[in-house]
Amino acid sequence: MTSLTPSSSTSSSHPRPGRRSVLLGMGVASLGAMVAAPAAADGPTRGGGTALRLDFGPGAVAPGFQQVTAQTAYSAERGFGFADVAGLAEADRGGKDPLRGDFVTAHGATLLVDLAPGDYRLELTAGDPDGTADIAVTAAQIAKIAPTAAAQGEILELSFELAHVSEQLALEIGGTAAHLSSLVITPLAPRQRGGRPTAFLLGDSTMQTYDPYWMPQAGWGQFFDRFTTAGLAVDNRSIGGRSSRSFLEQGRLDEVLRLIRPGDVVLVQFGHNDASWNRPERYTPPADYREYLRLYIEGTRQRGGEAIVVTLVSRRDYDAETGLFRVSFPEYVEAAISIAQEMEAPLVDLSASSRAFLDGIGPDAATDVFLHAAPGIYPNRPAGVTDNTHFQEYGAIQMARLVARDVAALDLPISDRMALHASAGVPAPVGGVEATGASASTLELSWPAAADADVYRVHLAPVGEEPVFVGATAGTSFQARGLAEATEHEIRVSAANEHGEGELGPALRTATAEAIARFDLGPADAPLAEGWTRVSETTRYDAALGHGLRGAEGAISRDRGEEAGGAVARDFVARFDAPYELVVDLADGAYTLVATVGDALGSARTELTPAGGETVTVAVDSGSREVVLPAQVVGGQLVLGIGGRTGHLNGLTITPA
Repeated sequence: MTSLTPSSSTSSSHPRPGRRSVLLGMGVASLGAMVAAPAAADGPTRGGGTALRLDFGPGAVAPGFQQVTAQTAYSAERGFGFADVAGLAEADRGGKDPLRGDFVTAHGATLLVDLAPGDYRLELTAGDPDGTADIAVTAAQIAKIAPTAAAQGEILELSFELAHVSEQLALEIGGTAAHLSSLVITPLAPRQRGGRPTAFLLGDSTMQTYDPYWMPQAGWGQFFDRFTTAGLAVDNRSIGGRSSRSFLEQGRLDEVLRLIRPGDVVLVQFGHNDASWNRPERYTPPADYREYLRLYIEGTRQRGGEAIVVTLVSRRDYDAETGLFRVSFPEYVEAAISIAQEMEAPLVDLSASSRAFLDGIGPDAATDVFLHAAPGIYPNRPAGVTDNTHFQEYGAIQMARLVARDVAALDLPISDRMALHASAGVPAPVGGVEATGASASTLELSWPAAADADVYRVHLAPVGEEPVFVGATAGTSFQARGLAEATEHEIRVSAANEHGEGELGPALRTATAEAIARFDLGPADAPLAEGWTRVSETTRYDAALGHGLRGAEGAISRDRGEEAGGAVARDFVARFDAPYELVVDLADGAYTLVATVGDALGSARTELTPAGGETVTVAVDSGSREVVLPAQVVGGQLVLGIGGRTGHLNGLTITPA
C-alpha cells in the first residue's frame, strides 16, 4: 500500500496559481528530475517526506515513477487508482520521453490516492504529442485547475498546492480531452510558530469587513480587533453569501489552512446561507453542515491551530406577544453545538449570547443594532433600508464584544489576549465637535474620542430648527451631505455603547459654503434648478463659454423624470467605457468639488479624477450619491476626468477650499 505522509505543512503564505508551461520540443528535463531537484532558497521548500510519482499510460515507465494505466482501479493494497475505470482510454505515442509519450484519457474520472493529512504540492503534465488536449482538476471538492486547453502537440505543466485534511485525496479530472501523463505529489516543509498568533475569522456577511461604500453596514468580524490586545493579529476572511460548503468549495478554507501556523486560532461561524434552500450553490442540509464544520476543525488542528466553533448570530426575529427573540435557524445551531461537543472543540454560543442581548434591549431598540435606516440618511441607500439579518456598525460592535467575552471565558491561550472594558453606563455627551471643511452642500466634522463610546450619532439642522439624526459612525469624523447651500447649521453629537445612547453634546454652529459654479449635466431640455448651468452631451468646451465637455463624442444624456429626485439627480450625461472631461476656467487655487453620480433606473460605475487629485471610483446600484473631491487648479483651468464602465455624471458644484 502506498500512503504518502507529509513531513509537515507548507510555509507558503499565499496560494499559487496553476502553472502552465508549453513543451513543444524535447530537450526539456523530465518532470521526475525537476521534482528531485532542490528548491531555491527563496522558493517553496520541500519536506523530507517521499514524493509520490505516477506515470500514466501503457508505454514505458519513467525511472522512479509508478505506472497507472486505464485499467488501474483503486485498491487499498496499492493505495492509488481510479475509482471507476469504465470509459477510460489510453494511448502510447512513443518517443524518448516516457512521461510525455503516453497518457490516460481520464475526463470524467476520479483518481483516488491514500494520503495522510498535511500540505502538498501537486504537479502534473497533460497533453497529446499527436493531438490537442483540454483538462481541469478538482481536488478535495476545490476547483484547483480551471479548464485549460493544449494545442496540437502541446504538453501542459500544471501545479497547485493543497491543504489536505482527510486520509484520502480525490482528484476529479474534467475537461473535454483530459490526456493525463504524469502526477507528482510532494509533501511541503514544516511551518514554524509565528512571533504572535493570528485569529482567522471565517464566516458570512454577518461577519465580514465592509468597505466605506457600504456604510453603515458592518460585520462583527470587522470590529473584533477592538477587543483584542496587540499580542494577537486578526485576519478576517469572512465574505458574504457563503455557506460552510461554498466557502470550502471556492478554496477559501484551503487558503486559510495553508496560512495557519502552530498557535493560531480559527473562529468559524456559518449557517445563515447554509439554510438557503432556494440557493443550491449555498444550501447545505444541517447534517452536511455539521460534517463540513468537522473538516474546519480537523484541518486547523492538523496544522497546530485551534478551531473555535461559533454558533450563528441571531436575526431580528421575535415573538410579538412576548417581545422575546426566537432562535434563528435552530437546526444549524444544534448541529454546531453537537459537533463541537463531539470533537471537544471550544464553543462560542453567539446564538445564545446575541439573543440574550437583544432580549435585554427589546425589538424597538434592536433597529439600531440591525440595518435599519430612514430614506435619505445614507448616500448608498437613498430609499432607506430595513434589514433584520445584517448589522449597522453599532450592532456589529456589540456582537464582536459578545464573542470576545465568550473567548475570554475559554481556557485557551488566546483567552488572555482579549481586551475587554466594562463600561458602567451610557457614554457622556460628546464635546469638542469641529468643522474641518465645508462645501456648498457638505460639512466635514470631527471630534475627540469619548470614553466608553462604541459609535457616535450625529444630529444636525439649519439654525432655528430642531437637530435631527443624520447618521452614525464608529469613527470620530463624519461627512454630512445634501445640506442647504450657504446656510448656518447646528450640529450636536451623542455617543452610544452596549448600555444605550448618551445625551447630546453641546451645539456647534457652522455654515455651508456658497458655490462659485454649479453645473447640471443632462439633456438640454431637462428641468434646470435656479442658479445652475446646463451641460448637455453636446456642450463642448469653448474659451468664450468658459466651460464644457472635452472628448465626449458618443456621450448620451437621459432624464429619468421628477420621481427620480430633484433637478440635479434626475438627469445625467454618460459615456460608456470611454473617458471624457468636464473643463471649467477657474483661477488657480484649491477647490472642493461635490459630484453627483447615479441613475434612478439602473446602476452607475464612474471614475472621477479631479485636477491635482487621485481617481475615485463611484459605484451606485440605484439612485444617486454625492462624492466630495479636493481639486487643485494650476494654469487657470479645472479639469475633471470622467471614466469607468458607465461614466455617469449628474451634477457638479465648485467651492473655494
